[in-house]
Amino acid sequence: MKAFLDSDVLLDLLLGREEYLEDIKWILELSLTKKYKLYTSSLVIANIHYLISKALSTQHAFEKIEKLLGFLRVISVGEKEIKSSIESKFTDFEDGIQNFCAINSDMNIIITRNIRDFKHSKLSILTPKEFLAKYEE
Repeated sequence: MKAFLDSDVLLDLLLGREEYLEDIKWILELSLTKKYKLYTSSLVIANIHYLISKALSTQHAFEKIEKLLGFLRVISVGEKEIKSSIESKFTDFEDGIQNFCAINSDMNIIITRNIRDFKHSKLSILTPKEFLAKYEE
């Protein structure tokens, strides 16, 4: 199984958002021992760099991204994903791009806390808690 991690859950981890931290840590731990792989997109990585640079520093952003690359793979965003997002029913352009990156890379699931933003997706959209409830066993 291949699961796509949206920027919000990765930022929960990297910024230590206590309310959500344990779920994402557990997902990462399970990915090391279970038969699923974690992915995100180059757009998510760029957004994370921008946000962490503003919140902390550029050096912190690079350090955090290096850590991410230790447990997930990065999918490139291309013209196909951008055009698909433009032509889709997604109201959030960026979420549309993430969705089509996941679809075009044969993902099974998108893990996000912004479920409503992915209501037009054909993929299974789960929060970290829902993912753990379904795949932890």
